[in-house]
Amino acid sequence: MLVKWEKHNPQNGASGHRANLTALLVEPYQDNGSAKNRLIEHLGTIEEKFLASKVRNMRQFHQGLFWSAVDKKLDHLGLDSNQRNRIEADIARTVSRPDEDWALWGVTCIPRFDP
Repeated sequence: MLVKWEKHNPQNGASGHRANLTALLVEPYQDNGSAKNRLIEHLGTIEEKFLASKVRNMRQFHQGLFWSAVDKKLDHLGLDSNQRNRIEADIARTVSRPDEDWALWGVTCIPRFDP
């Protein structure tokens, strides 16, 4: 199994919205000599703007929401620890896992900016 990323642009040029990245867990297979991917699970979606936001706690909050969805989906699949670690590492190259206190942003709402 491997992680495939799909980028979805907002429809009709909706203002204020940027592209979404969706992490898909796929399994490669051969179909009449052609390499194809079979969808195993939709793992999660995040807006691209939350990958590079300079407001650290907002970035971490949205990345935390993304990772919560991913963790639930991976728990449901019951993968062995080696498979899961490899998949998580693949995802973390695109969407880093936030600090443990990521959910506090929704409570404190005090922006902290990266230098």
